[in-house]
Amino acid sequence: MLKAPYERYENLYIYAFREGHPSLRELEEPDLIGYWEEDGLGVLFFHQEKEELVEELVKRLNLTLELKDVIPYAKWNEKRVPHPFVVGPFKIAPLWEKGDFDLIFDPSVVFGEGFHPTTALMLETSWIFFQEKGLPEEVWDLGCGSGLLSLFWAKLGAKVVAVDVNPLCIKVTKRNLELNGLEAEVIEGDVRKLPFFGGELILANLYKGLLLELFNIPSFFTSKYYLLSGFTTGMEEEILQALRDKPVKIEKRLEKENWVCYQLCLS
Repeated sequence: MLKAPYERYENLYIYAFREGHPSLRELEEPDLIGYWEEDGLGVLFFHQEKEELVEELVKRLNLTLELKDVIPYAKWNEKRVPHPFVVGPFKIAPLWEKGDFDLIFDPSVVFGEGFHPTTALMLETSWIFFQEKGLPEEVWDLGCGSGLLSLFWAKLGAKVVAVDVNPLCIKVTKRNLELNGLEAEVIEGDVRKLPFFGGELILANLYKGLLLELFNIPSFFTSKYYLLSGFTTGMEEEILQALRDKPVKIEKRLEKENWVCYQLCLS
């Protein structure tokens, strides 16, 4: 995340370790952007090169350095550079932009800078949903990433629960809520292992395999409405096949750049 003296991201200095280590979560370093832990890797992101620090961490924590790299921020996240955009009545911008905005956010290095087609579809469908059905009693944002969807629904006035397995996503979402004076419950955890699924509306912008796993958890289909994305038109038949015996029906289908978003309701 951004903190003084840094006002924006320039280059990302990346160090990935096999399996990571709990101590990396607590690392305090002025040039640290954050610690990402997912899929068996622990990854540190810095604003500056940190060879000596990383060498010390490897020795002290018995870590295995899998890779190191430096990437310009403009080339991160498939070269989707965050800039101001509008969804419904809200003007939204990364926090380094100057101007009058309804929501500001630090995209950090996690998913959810606003310009991937699935994020855009989920935001657009959220606004359509709100216009047609009003404010849900509670919204659950599964795989919250940077927290953009959580921010959007909290700004509309919903009670929001945000969940992500990545500790950096949790920190970024909490920070973005603070930046906007908004509140939500933010939970670190694997969405497949939640003791229950709550909320009148579930948001799930997740990769296809994870969606299919959730479809097979009986408690997943206990909410009233669902907004789902994270799959392409080429994956759509597999998604439809998995939904055929579930107690839901498709109310809306939106498509953008070969990516798809569904609005479902209990049948």
